[in-house]
Amino acid sequence: MENLVPVLIVFLFGALAVVLYIGRRREELAHERALTRRIKTFSPSLQEPVLQARAPRNRPRPQPQAPAAAMTWGWMRELERWLAQAGVKVSAAKFLSLMLLTGAAGIFLASIWISPALALVYGGAAGALPVAYVHFERKKRLQTFSQQLPYVLDFLRSALSAGHTLIRGIQMATENAPEPIASELKLVVDQIQLGTSLADALDSMFRRAPEQSLGFLVAAIRVQMEVGSSISEIVDRVTDTIRERQRLQQEIMTLTAQARMSGMIVGALPFILLGFFTLIRPSYTYPLFHNPLGIRMLEAAIVLDGISLIIIRRMVQVD
Repeated sequence: MENLVPVLIVFLFGALAVVLYIGRRREELAHERALTRRIKTFSPSLQEPVLQARAPRNRPRPQPQAPAAAMTWGWMRELERWLAQAGVKVSAAKFLSLMLLTGAAGIFLASIWISPALALVYGGAAGALPVAYVHFERKKRLQTFSQQLPYVLDFLRSALSAGHTLIRGIQMATENAPEPIASELKLVVDQIQLGTSLADALDSMFRRAPEQSLGFLVAAIRVQMEVGSSISEIVDRVTDTIRERQRLQQEIMTLTAQARMSGMIVGALPFILLGFFTLIRPSYTYPLFHNPLGIRMLEAAIVLDGISLIIIRRMVQVD
């Protein structure tokens, strides 16, 4: 009995170690599969050699897809790319399922109070909520990426001045840069290790993060690899150009801040007043929610308010 206790303890620790190892291995395999899928999403040229190497020699070549299937696959591929640019780790099929579920829930809840025809409109608006979320996440992620890019270029400039190569500088920047640019640089390093050239890897990064500032860098490095010149001088000029461009964008945002705030106030004021009068004087707003004519007037006001917001936004937008 005394010898049984140490044996049980050793067995429990061994089982725990096996469980932890299996869990860790599953996480590594899932990370590798996600990384491979994301690289292939933005690098179509990497898929054909891998498939040809794995395919048997006597296997017949696959027949070309029908136009409808090719169009569907291309549309799903663009959706995967759009989700990856937003940093949303969800497949296109799951995202479409989420849209259908939110749309169906919106139709069901709206049909309790209003007619089925109008419930379809509100259900479509509810189904568009995931799209709006991904849109804002993508915009915020790309804006953060653009702000981090000059500091990474400064790091690369210092690495080049110290005698390192550009690829080595990118590897060191991967370890020191914050998110989301660190993940994108990590993918560049992984693509280079898979045999992709530096220019193609950076071009794939530009497709993942379609920022014009990054496009300047990709074009400059591609020209340098074809023509030949000082890469350190090119990085210096690109960094200065990006910083000047960002300074002008911030100045434009400052000059248009008053107009943008006015548009937000004008757009939100009707809803604020409607909620205020609904709380203090429900009899004033009762016809808007229960009279058919009032409901139509309320819907027309919402549409006109949305149109006014779009017009104001276009007026203050500077390309």
